[in-house]
Amino acid sequence: MKRVKLCTILLTGLLATGLMLGCDSEKPQPAEPQQPPKVSLPFEKVKMEQGTELGIVKLNNVDKIFISENFSRTGALTKMGDIIYIRNANTKTISEAKLDGEDLKITKADIVKEVPEDSFISNDGKKLIYRNANRCIDTLAADGTATPFFEQRINGMLGVPGKEEVLSFASSAAVMRYAVADGKAGSEMNVVIPQERNKLLQDPNGITCDGTNVYMYGTTLDGKMSVGAVAVYSLDGIPQYVLGNKHDEARKPGFLASAFDVAVTEDYIFVFDGNIRRIHIFNKKDGSIIDLMSADKLFDGQTGVQLLAMGDNEVLAIVRPGAKTGFEAGDKVFMLKMYGQ
Repeated sequence: MKRVKLCTILLTGLLATGLMLGCDSEKPQPAEPQQPPKVSLPFEKVKMEQGTELGIVKLNNVDKIFISENFSRTGALTKMGDIIYIRNANTKTISEAKLDGEDLKITKADIVKEVPEDSFISNDGKKLIYRNANRCIDTLAADGTATPFFEQRINGMLGVPGKEEVLSFASSAAVMRYAVADGKAGSEMNVVIPQERNKLLQDPNGITCDGTNVYMYGTTLDGKMSVGAVAVYSLDGIPQYVLGNKHDEARKPGFLASAFDVAVTEDYIFVFDGNIRRIHIFNKKDGSIIDLMSADKLFDGQTGVQLLAMGDNEVLAIVRPGAKTGFEAGDKVFMLKMYGQ
């Protein structure tokens, strides 16, 4: 009998302990203190002309990459995932690169060879798109297989982020939208930017797209003066706004003497004005000017700048060395970060 009582007492104690532990496990645990976000790069804040702060950090060009022998206005960079594709003028090839901390490194060299100096490169989210040595449009799969993508002769083609679509453009032609099917640019969907457009946009340098709008940028003459503009259209061909203030005689902030390259981030439009060597930053919602800065001040007097949106309102800037600097170290590389307004 004593043994039975003892077993009963032990069993009761174990059950009580289990219930207590079960109750404790169901209690809400105190939240762990949130860690401050890690700063991946040592951005130095620089005040622009109207007082807005721009973060800038100089990166190391580990493999001495050259984007172009002569400054090319568009199509030398594209990004797919964390891979940056670079048209390397030093080798006449396209290479894969990645950012590793403060270093820009080639991870796979010469994936495409014999690339024309003026060839654009872009992607459709799955494959690299480029113009080959025969000036036809090809794609490159992850396994290195090149296949024909588009038959017409055009200046450039780029993928629409988040959609199985591409856009084509040429100097005096309409910007067209195509569906992608069976690995090729297929049926024509609609005209995004018509051929008979504002004279300011007759000779585009290039286009970019954020998945919602298309941004065509270029240079033309306003009387005898060279001016620039960025025209923004929806993918359905509805005009949104035009940057550049063509008829602004006072040349107020926001006036563009040229538009050599454009990068569109989550909230901003970065425009490199090559004629007066300035970086202009606009609000993407309505096209209003946010601030501007001399590229001479930003990049030590360099004039050839190409831009690539990287996410989190950051832009990779590749800067061609000046004649006095030489090409021994390759292009200069910077990361720009726009802080929230």
